Amino acid sequence: MPVVANSFNIKEQIVEIDNLQSFQWNKVLQSILDKNKSENQYLIKLNLVKTTKEKLYFNTVFVEGLKSFINESFKYNHELQSTNCDPQLTCLIIPTGIGAAFGGYAGDANPLAKVFANKSKYLLTHPNVVNGAVLSDPPSNLIYLEGFFLDQFLLGQISIVPKNKNKIGVIFDSSISRERLDCEVNVLNALNAFYGCEIVGWTLTEKPLKVIPEINKFGFSTGKVENIESLVTKGLILKEAGATALAVCCVIPDLELNSNYTSGSGIDPIGGIESLISRIVSASTGLVSAHAPILVSNENVDYNKLSPLSAAEYIAQTFLPSVISGLRFAPQIMLKASSDSLSVKNVSDIIVPYSAFGSPGVFYMNEVFKNVTLIKENETCLEVNPAHLNINFKVIDKYLDLINSKELEKSSINPLVLNRPVNKIPRI
Repeated sequence: MPVVANSFNIKEQIVEIDNLQSFQWNKVLQSILDKNKSENQYLIKLNLVKTTKEKLYFNTVFVEGLKSFINESFKYNHELQSTNCDPQLTCLIIPTGIGAAFGGYAGDANPLAKVFANKSKYLLTHPNVVNGAVLSDPPSNLIYLEGFFLDQFLLGQISIVPKNKNKIGVIFDSSISRERLDCEVNVLNALNAFYGCEIVGWTLTEKPLKVIPEINKFGFSTGKVENIESLVTKGLILKEAGATALAVCCVIPDLELNSNYTSGSGIDPIGGIESLISRIVSASTGLVSAHAPILVSNENVDYNKLSPLSAAEYIAQTFLPSVISGLRFAPQIMLKASSDSLSVKNVSDIIVPYSAFGSPGVFYMNEVFKNVTLIKENETCLEVNPAHLNINFKVIDKYLDLINSKELEKSSINPLVLNRPVNKIPRI
């Protein structure tokens, strides 16, 4: 009998709550939930996007009809125990779609990931940090976890088993053209031969998706998507076929919103909707997923005006190489700890931009373990000021302040790419 997902209704809104004198995440979460009394709605995305001394503003996305194997998302769980509590994980977080100076573009934070990978046994990060379209050079100790599961892990809701070999299933939006589909399937065959990874197969959604990216009045990217349950249905079928990780490919118009981004000064206009798509697929299937957009554009690219930060997106049509490469390092998701799993207690430190610390997992980690460091130089579009909250954070000016010369040398990274701006290669 075929697996069929429920029809989804997605509701995104900004929720305003009072700034608490005593900041405790579960109390903050309850204040947010009290603003949404609807039945059968699952909270899939939640981030702080603006602060004042009196008010906090959270971007929330609820999905009606979604069934997740995590009952209460974004609440922390004190009960999850790890049999191995050594600090083995450095966590590098840079949210997408907020114009981050580092990590806001096409894999431009990958050099940072390569350097920080030397600080611990594992580097825990999410797709947009290391995905560079057709470029892929992830650290060998990578744990690749999309935003929903990253939060649930940091909140103690799940544990993870590191892997470097997955069986990858690929879902294409059926609105893709035949010519482009043939191209992308050729890419899959090339990746199978080149990486030596196992791709169990690909499939098309029954219904075409309609994805419209937007940049909202708060300045960060978001958007709308129709028929996303078609992705979930196919994801569940691929899981039954043996897939342990999922690549998702939706057709997205390459809008005029992109012009500032390609020059290295704007917001990634598709980052927000990509995040929502992968969150829904992961929460519904229990598998780590990542999104490879199929951009449709009628514009000719002026390569002389491209920033080095966004250049990776204009080498070729496809985005699948970096996504498939990263999914090789997707962990197994577990609701209970085992002898070979890692829990939140294994995280040694979390590194986030100065104005983008407002995800539930980061709040919890700072509240309980005091191991969050904010980086001032990584500016974003969010109007979030840590000084407005009654929370103590560690604050560092530059990423390089956290990196010693031995770690930098071991990474073989050119230190100049760890500064902004990144200059173009000169003609000699």
